[in-house]
Amino acid sequence: MTDQRGACRIFAIALLLTSFLVAASANAIEVKKELNVGGGGAPSGGGGQSGPAPKNPLNQAQQKALFDAVAGDSDQFLAQESEKKSSGQPYVDLEKAAFSYMPKGSGAVEAKLTGSEYKPKKSDPTKGTPTGKKKSLVFDYKYEGTKFTSSEPPKWEDVDSGSDKAAKK
Repeated sequence: MTDQRGACRIFAIALLLTSFLVAASANAIEVKKELNVGGGGAPSGGGGQSGPAPKNPLNQAQQKALFDAVAGDSDQFLAQESEKKSSGQPYVDLEKAAFSYMPKGSGAVEAKLTGSEYKPKKSDPTKGTPTGKKKSLVFDYKYEGTKFTSSEPPKWEDVDSGSDKAAKK
């Protein structure tokens, strides 16, 4: 009797493992297809699109050069926002900003640093309260190889949040 139970357990375990292996090899496990990782490319227009992701027009060396260019060009803005923070004015937290970029045709790219706006607390100016707004610092560059040169001065843009869009409908 115990041999029959042991055989049934082994059979049940084998059946369970086989079902997992068949499901995995048949690609029957659904995976989230869109991840918000930032950097290059626009979000897909339709939810029903499939196929490989578009090829990134910038190679790794160009991406690093772009990141370094943005880091260097954003230093003065980082200092300005830090000054606003210490003087009690609303500021954008560029230290925790999201970096993204979008090709704009042959040899041109737009890079953005998007951060949340905060209002410093009077009791502790090193901490802030979110205002609910987001702003992007936009950089336009022209590039040749791995050399990026600014084509326009950086500018601030307000970012529409999803809740604002829903409220307007």
